[in-house]
Amino acid sequence: MLAAMMPRPIALSLLLLPALACHTTATQSSDSGTVEPEDRAAPKLSTTDPLGSEVIAQLDQSTDPCTDFYQYACGGWFDATPLPADKPRWGRGFGELSQRNNEVLKTILEADTGRAGAYYKGCMDVETVEAAAVEPLAPYLAQIDKLKVGNTKALFKFLGKMDASVGMGAFFGFGLSIDFLEPDLHIADLGQGGTGLPDPSYYLDDAKKAQVLPLYQAHVGRMLTHLGYSEEQASAAAIRVIALETEIAKLQKPPEDMRDPEKIYNRWDRKGVVSRSKLPWTTYFKAIGIPKLEQINVSNPEFIEQLPALIKAADPEAVKDYLRTRLISNTANLLSAEVVDANFQFAGALTGQKQIQPRWERCVAATNGAVGDLVSETFIRETFAGDSKDIAIDMITRVEAAFQTGLTDLEWMDDPTREAAVGKMKKIANKIGYPEKWRTYDGLEFEGSYFADATAANLWANDFALAKIGHAVDKKEWTWPASIVNAGYNPLQNQMLFPAGILQPPFFSSDFPMAMNFGAMGMVMGHELTHGFDDQGRKFDGDGVMREWWADEVSARYDERTACIVETYSSVEVQPETFLNGELTLGENIADFGGIKDSYAAYNTWAAEQDQSSTLIDGLSGQQLFFLSFAQSWCTVASPEFEKLAATVDPHSAPKYRVNIPLAHFPEFWTAYGCEDDTAMHAESVCEVW
Repeated sequence: MLAAMMPRPIALSLLLLPALACHTTATQSSDSGTVEPEDRAAPKLSTTDPLGSEVIAQLDQSTDPCTDFYQYACGGWFDATPLPADKPRWGRGFGELSQRNNEVLKTILEADTGRAGAYYKGCMDVETVEAAAVEPLAPYLAQIDKLKVGNTKALFKFLGKMDASVGMGAFFGFGLSIDFLEPDLHIADLGQGGTGLPDPSYYLDDAKKAQVLPLYQAHVGRMLTHLGYSEEQASAAAIRVIALETEIAKLQKPPEDMRDPEKIYNRWDRKGVVSRSKLPWTTYFKAIGIPKLEQINVSNPEFIEQLPALIKAADPEAVKDYLRTRLISNTANLLSAEVVDANFQFAGALTGQKQIQPRWERCVAATNGAVGDLVSETFIRETFAGDSKDIAIDMITRVEAAFQTGLTDLEWMDDPTREAAVGKMKKIANKIGYPEKWRTYDGLEFEGSYFADATAANLWANDFALAKIGHAVDKKEWTWPASIVNAGYNPLQNQMLFPAGILQPPFFSSDFPMAMNFGAMGMVMGHELTHGFDDQGRKFDGDGVMREWWADEVSARYDERTACIVETYSSVEVQPETFLNGELTLGENIADFGGIKDSYAAYNTWAAEQDQSSTLIDGLSGQQLFFLSFAQSWCTVASPEFEKLAATVDPHSAPKYRVNIPLAHFPEFWTAYGCEDDTAMHAESVCEVW
């Protein structure tokens, strides 16, 4: 799920891979009046009913659900759904739903006469973008040409200005965070960054180097030719760039190590950063727009301490090649088609995506990232009306109650820790659908030039974020547009976020049988709730403070159970010689286990209150439909290249294993589908945490 939900650098959320980040008060009234969800009778469905027919059509009824439930639930969808040429991965939930939401946004933006419409139209003005070619980069390139790299003050002044305007991200990472011990306070985070590949292992692991670095070297050279390098010059420069990035990668920690909040929380503040890393940080902070910055966390101390020696030893010519590469790579999508296409060649090779997305999709995403709240209010009126919010609130309440009830059955917990866990759960704040107040982007104006408008949006977002440092956190603020297909939990604010964008079919609908709503969206709710108690979320209390609130012996028993999860997922081979990383995916896997358990219990409590038959579709019980709806929201096709990439960098397991593994370890699933103890979907040795 999107890292934007979380302060840097933690990211606990539902979605599949990280993506690029981004006036009136909304009311909570409904168009049709309030309907108490528990009084709604689930409709009876058959294969003649459109919704029932759709559920049945996704199935592969030739597969035994106790052999491979994911294939059973999704096989029909697989047969009817080839991987789109312009997507590396495509799902019935996140893919198809995101496409529908984007089409709604496209219609809104085409009719919009305000700033959002202006930004979108500037992006869609291909003629102007093509005429400009790479000319918008000229002022920045001139600065690089004149830069005296050996003068670190000049270098860091340049880096600060570039990070504010185009997000260059050279040498290190810098951004907004929240203090782990004082979660009402915004601070800055300074840490590792500066490389073009998604993970340090791509520079350092022999097998990955052999496969990826030649492609990356060709990519760097190709991009530099668009800046006036001859092919010979570009080839030599690419070698220098990769050598420099390799040295940077040697200082970085792998993503699984960057998950632990206790390791990445190091309050050095300004004095510590300046004294322990002999670089002109004061110059950088002034250039990026926060000259009086004092509150700074350093998420990778070793990286920051060793960075001065790396910069001092770097070849000045290589540094300029590197800065030009960072510049054009980070701005490529704002430039002419030949640059966009050249940039896409490497992305396509890395992910298996055959074609770039249509321009309108890219422009919708760019606009939503820049000024999403300016279109979200209209999106809400068109997609999240009626009693949707009331039903969602009732579902969350029931999932939370199921979590609390389930704690009594956990033998590894003691009573004080169990009581504290209930206290934390009761303090969780739920953000559902849309914010109470829309962001107005005061002072942000556009001139109709895509590059200039994107730079203006970046500058505004930079100033907006950095102005928060040293000030109190606004717990009501949303960090995502309401139209996004995602959900998240923030341990530092003890909040769950469920935007209207995901509260749509196939995850949720006010017209769905509640078995389907609880199976798909209820599991998402339980998943995010469990994040508050996964291996990292549990380190924060109900007020968002990082502290140990468990007894030592309880923590030890918890770790024994999470070790079972790590071992189970680490044994999964997603592609030949590519295995899931059980350490990297541990938090998400724990959340998947807990999410299905709590949602199932919540559904059964709801169903017991109803006066109705348990059969909903052609002999399927409500319980069976619950599990089908869960699995069918995750039906996904992907390229082999993408699956290999995701196994390295994605904290979520591949969709097939997000379905099959938790269900194979869930006795209630065995009962619902009659899976005997000698079947694949009935684990011989069961893992259970929550």
